[in-house]
Amino acid sequence: MSVPPSAPRDWWVRPRVVLPVVGIMLVLLALLTPETNDAREGDSRLSAHLAGPLGARGLKDVAGRLGWRVVLRDSSPAPTGVPGTTIHAVLDPTLPVSPAQVHRYLEAVRGGDALLLVIGDRGAFNDSLRVRHSLSGGVLEVQPADSAGCGRRRRDYTPMLWLDGEVQLYALRWPRGRPAATNTFAHVVIERGQERSRQESVAGFPFGRGRIAVVADPDLLRNDVIRLCAWGTDAVAIRLLEWLSAGTTPPRHTLEFDEYHHGYGPTASVVGFTRRFLAGHPFGRMLLQLALGALVLLLALGPRPLRPRPRPRTERRDPLEQVDALAHAYEQVRATRTATVRLLQGVRARVEHAHGHGRTRSHDAFLDHVVSVDAERAADVALVRRALQSADEGIALPDVGAALHRIEASLTTTSILRA
Repeated sequence: MSVPPSAPRDWWVRPRVVLPVVGIMLVLLALLTPETNDAREGDSRLSAHLAGPLGARGLKDVAGRLGWRVVLRDSSPAPTGVPGTTIHAVLDPTLPVSPAQVHRYLEAVRGGDALLLVIGDRGAFNDSLRVRHSLSGGVLEVQPADSAGCGRRRRDYTPMLWLDGEVQLYALRWPRGRPAATNTFAHVVIERGQERSRQESVAGFPFGRGRIAVVADPDLLRNDVIRLCAWGTDAVAIRLLEWLSAGTTPPRHTLEFDEYHHGYGPTASVVGFTRRFLAGHPFGRMLLQLALGALVLLLALGPRPLRPRPRPRTERRDPLEQVDALAHAYEQVRATRTATVRLLQGVRARVEHAHGHGRTRSHDAFLDHVVSVDAERAADVALVRRALQSADEGIALPDVGAALHRIEASLTTTSILRA
């Protein structure tokens, strides 16, 4: 039997056609897929510890090479040294600076120190110095002298920070008026429709015996901005440091970065902050008490981990059934003497309850007393004596019970039982 030949496959499903097409599609997909601009990713703190795109390690390294003594203050929230020789760099702190710490900074500046301040949206520094930044930014005005020696920019493949290739910064706002004798170090050009204005973005002014320089936008001092010579921000930063160093003899030669408020101090601990709030603040203590009370209530109402063992129950006979059963048992085994003793003890317990000393007598003394009190019960007493003294099979237990009943009735109705 011959096998019929298989039908030929279409040319477009053959491996030598499909595999090259799939490879070309993968290459085109890899080339045309848009990449995210990762130049602004990473830690956003303007910290001298960070060498990433958004840090301020570049300013610290350049200042150190130009002769300033650089100090990174991680453990103290405010200046502690003798005023007159230090430039304090507070660069857009991540943690809020308290009013008491701002007061210590300003007192140090009044005593002769200098302050390089990058302001944030709100804070105690903004309120004390009465300075804000604008809601919208403008293009940094680069001075020709700041980029004169840069030469031709070498080509690199780092994504641009701004789409137009220009530095976009906020401008300064002075709600209570601009301080006297203010020096401007950088301007931005802001365009609103057909209007174009030139406003200051970095300014400095004297404060007591010291000086303060205010920067409106933290992007001015970031690593990925000052690294480009054509933008001239590195020159602006160095002019700021030179102006802050001058004005005293000898010049201020120490540049101290406040890293405490960037999270390098003990306040960066969430556990420690929570503990201090719950223990030291009235509202925190109230929340702690409510939480403890809710926990106690939950433990009281919640299910137990183990079910309680049921209390064992012992099935007991009804008392009347038990008496009847005992009577039948005594009768079956001819336990007349034992039954008589039990019945006599019950009679004595009932008739002698008011005379505790009478119960110390023997059964014979009790029976003698019964005869002396009521002579008609002599026959009954004799029957009880016979039942107590011998196991006579001729004695019927019901007869003994009836005799004891008559004795008890005689003693209780006549009320003549005496000790």
